[in-house]
Amino acid sequence: MCKPTDMPKPAGAAEEDHQWHAMTYQEAASVLGLSKDIRQQGLSTAEAKQRFEQYGPNQLSEKESKTLLQRIWAQVANVLVGILVFVAVVSLIKGIISDGQSRVTNFIEVGLITF
Repeated sequence: MCKPTDMPKPAGAAEEDHQWHAMTYQEAASVLGLSKDIRQQGLSTAEAKQRFEQYGPNQLSEKESKTLLQRIWAQVANVLVGILVFVAVVSLIKGIISDGQSRVTNFIEVGLITF
C-alpha cells in the first residue's frame, strides 16, 4: 500500500510537495497534466491504466488498528489511575486484616474506588 510519502510525483510536477488542498481545480489539473475539458471527457482507458500504474490505486492508506489491550492500556495508563489502584489495594488489605464494622467499610471503599 502506498503511503503519501511513497507516492511518485506526477509528470511535470516540481520536486517539492504540493499542497493539493489549497489549490484551485485549474492549478491541480495543470500540475497533473490534465486537459481543460477533463471533467466533461474523463480519462481514456489507456490514460487511466497508465496513471494507475504510475500512482497506484485511488485509496487512502489505512491507519494502523489498535488491539483491545492497547486501547485499554491507553485508558488506564496515567498517574491518577495508578493512585486509585494503589488506594484500592491498601483498602482491600486493610479490610482483610481488620474485623467488624471497619472491614465492611473498607470493602465498600474498594468497591467505590474500582467502580
